[in-house]
Amino acid sequence: MTTASSIVDVTTETFVQEVVERSRTTPVLVDLWATWCAPCKTLGPVLEKLAREMNGKFILAKIDIDANPEIADAFQVQSVPTVLLMKGGKPVDGFTGAQPEKKVRELLEKHLGPSIDPLEAAIEHEKSGEPAIALMHVAELADQDPPYPLARAHRARLLLAIGETEDGRAEYDALPDDEKDSEPGRAAKGLLTLQANKTDLAPLEAAVKKNPDDVKSRIAYGRGLLADGKNTDGLEQLYQAAKLDLRFNESEPRKAMVEAFEALGADPSVAEYRRKLSILLC
Repeated sequence: MTTASSIVDVTTETFVQEVVERSRTTPVLVDLWATWCAPCKTLGPVLEKLAREMNGKFILAKIDIDANPEIADAFQVQSVPTVLLMKGGKPVDGFTGAQPEKKVRELLEKHLGPSIDPLEAAIEHEKSGEPAIALMHVAELADQDPPYPLARAHRARLLLAIGETEDGRAEYDALPDDEKDSEPGRAAKGLLTLQANKTDLAPLEAAVKKNPDDVKSRIAYGRGLLADGKNTDGLEQLYQAAKLDLRFNESEPRKAMVEAFEALGADPSVAEYRRKLSILLC
């Protein structure tokens, strides 16, 4: 989890401790900026995003040159923004002027190695069949200040995926509109739709056993299983319906599978049934 100290405001009094000494154990990216500097306002959020994303692999030290002219003089700053990467107590790289995220990332990765997105790392647990562990790590990212981008949407989705419907619904309802419209936000909405259709499975199963070639019964049973959290079984029923008649009722079996894929997100069953559906479509 990214700690608050990954991004620090540095003054002349704290410079030696926060930048020089700290860089002997952890690289420090020094952002020399000014309140009147328009490019600084563009670059600053990029640096802060990378500091959160790289999860403590470097410290971002922000220094207002007007409030701390001694530091600007020490580095012989001619213009702002000026960015310096400190390692072992001395500058090893840097640049002047606003740079695109790709260029800043390249500089950091050259000295720190490739970055690993902590949210992607958390979702890997879900892909490995461990959604509860994924939820634990995602929750840490969602509780940061500010929250890690899309972590709250993934938390809503994962809560719903493990059957915590009320908490998941509350989390989804609290999302800002842009996160509701994100991929994990749409997945959470899809899970809420699925779970709203939760019903007694016994008559649905009986209908399929009575007439295994009834596409409509297969779709209803598949959706019921998905609503009950039986994801693999539900996808299998929808797949069997698609095998029977892919074009039934304006391609309802295909549409039902695609809706399930979006709702289930990184569930391990999704990749297998995406492949099976692709083969049918071919």
